[in-house]
Amino acid sequence: MISGSTEPEAGGSNAPGSIVGGYRELLRNRRWLLWEVSATAATVGYSVYAISIPWFAYQVSGSFLIVGLVLFAEVGIYSLTFLVGPLVDRARNKRTVYIVCYPAQAVAAAVLGAAIGERFLSLPLLFGLIAFISLLWDFTWAANNATPRLLLNQDQLFRAQGLGTLLGGATQLGGFSGGALIVVVVGPSGGLLLYAAFLAAAALLVIPLSIPSPAQPKAAYLADFREGWRYFSGKGGSALRQLASVELVRGFFSTAPTLLIVVVAARLFVGSTNAYGILFVSWVIGGVAVALFLGEWNPRRSIGWILIGSSTASGLLVAAAVWPGLALLPAAAVWFLFGASGTAYLAVLYVYLRGAYPPVVIGRITANLYLFTGTTGAIGAFVLGTVAGAWTPVEFGLLFAAGLVATGALLLILPGIRRLVF
Repeated sequence: MISGSTEPEAGGSNAPGSIVGGYRELLRNRRWLLWEVSATAATVGYSVYAISIPWFAYQVSGSFLIVGLVLFAEVGIYSLTFLVGPLVDRARNKRTVYIVCYPAQAVAAAVLGAAIGERFLSLPLLFGLIAFISLLWDFTWAANNATPRLLLNQDQLFRAQGLGTLLGGATQLGGFSGGALIVVVVGPSGGLLLYAAFLAAAALLVIPLSIPSPAQPKAAYLADFREGWRYFSGKGGSALRQLASVELVRGFFSTAPTLLIVVVAARLFVGSTNAYGILFVSWVIGGVAVALFLGEWNPRRSIGWILIGSSTASGLLVAAAVWPGLALLPAAAVWFLFGASGTAYLAVLYVYLRGAYPPVVIGRITANLYLFTGTTGAIGAFVLGTVAGAWTPVEFGLLFAAGLVATGALLLILPGIRRLVF
């Protein structure tokens, strides 16, 4: 293993192919199940939010630049997660993070939905509410990365991901497809109100759950902040530094899938909201399918090669997605495969981070790595939003495809990436 401790951690195992108890043991873990149901409710709500906001921004402005600016604001604030990582890791009970953040997000989403429905939404209010929701997601996202390792051991992480997808896949798909239907029938305002309802449900579900963190010595915020970055320094931090360099490249294109769906629906399918919804849902179904496969495979010894292969495959699939004259059904199949390859990359990356490092620093490590993704992602959202409006779909898609293939090549030439295991 290139980074993280090579010694077994408390509650863990260093036997990468073993599965402790399989699905049955996970189903008996009521604390994990309750957390998973709560997290799924929030994720389903976010699915509705994710499909509503970009399409609304395009409908009201007719500008891909505005869509890019919305994504710029969202992703730029996500990149600030490294500032909240120490606070989340320090929280004695991760439940506190959810109980505070979910209700506040629900209120903001409800206000945004009402503003859209009653037609008093201005661009400053839109950006302000998106910024507020995104900032709170920084906290819950860091907690979501830390919590599985507090409730499970290393050998259960991929299997838990698969079971979690099985439990939440249908409802997550319902969130995207329902969001697409709501966008068609009611408009984005209905999607935002549904998002608020899901967040409220997530908060109620997590109330009886306790997620204590291991006791830590008292330390100032800056000391915790520096400790998180020490994992990126020295010989032991070589893998994280190499991953950070890759994320600087990949991050630039992290918002491109959302932009590309809008471009394809608007340009290749003549602004069809139905096409937008079908392509979006196909993308999600592909992600659900590959997550289930990874959960069964438990590829702890194949981390690097999956990262290389999935990034390269994603680039080739994007090139196919903008093929001139591609009908809706083949396009949906391409987006299914693209969703599978993209999810494979992210799932393997973050399961590796959760499994390779001590539970008390996972919030900081994942947040620090996302700083590289989010920084270039915010820049990319602005640049790609501008490019999307000026270039043809084929030109835009080939740029995106080249970026993903280049990411795969960079992963391949970095020796530490190929040897990643936990």
